[in-house]
Amino acid sequence: MKSLFAISAVAMLAALAGCSQGTPGGPGATGKSPAMGQTDNSFNLSVPMTASALQQGEQAEATVGIKRAKNFDGDVTLKFSDVPAGVTVEPVSPTIKHGDADAKITFKATDEAPLGSFNIKVVGHPANGADAQVDFKLAIAAKDGFTLNAPSFSTSVKQGATQTIAIGISRDKNFDQDVALTWGDLPAGITLKPESNIIKHGESEARLTIVAAHDASLGDFAIKLIGHPATGADATAVLKLVVIKK
Repeated sequence: MKSLFAISAVAMLAALAGCSQGTPGGPGATGKSPAMGQTDNSFNLSVPMTASALQQGEQAEATVGIKRAKNFDGDVTLKFSDVPAGVTVEPVSPTIKHGDADAKITFKATDEAPLGSFNIKVVGHPANGADAQVDFKLAIAAKDGFTLNAPSFSTSVKQGATQTIAIGISRDKNFDQDVALTWGDLPAGITLKPESNIIKHGESEARLTIVAAHDASLGDFAIKLIGHPATGADATAVLKLVVIKK
């Protein structure tokens, strides 16, 4: 799982400028004029004031805090509603224990999660008294990664011969970077040309030429291909190669 608002990728962005507090809960929050000292037995939930951002296909942690009046020390169970389709919250019903200041939750978005801004209702339910409520603002953004596509079937080349192949790239909606294409260890007597290749942001593939020396090692091989963008995580694919006797 990704760490707080990190990675790869992706990522949740926390607003550190302040917290939003909704309606209070607890025995002291009755909705009526409180008796003297009654408000000391209540609590509020707090979340970031500005929207946290989550990309399609990603997951990240967030925090729901609690502010307790001096006489409130009970456990509070959290519930979530108005969660957009394609998004889940885990755990489903976390509990802020009486000695805790917050609860960690994880948002998970599928690749098909809807784009836009959403208000997720967070309800804090104590053992006694009224529930507290606060709105958690979540913005879902399109994915901005990519995948490499090597030929599905093995590519054959004879000793002393060459073979040209295409390595494709599939881009997510917001990804338009150049991608540098490199590879791992090659079998003895096999080279790939050009020795480095860049798939430009407007291109859909790179063409590589497999060159087999007259004494290239025979057999089946798996060559790791690596796509490195200017920012973000690398993508990998595997080129399956069969070297045949000349």
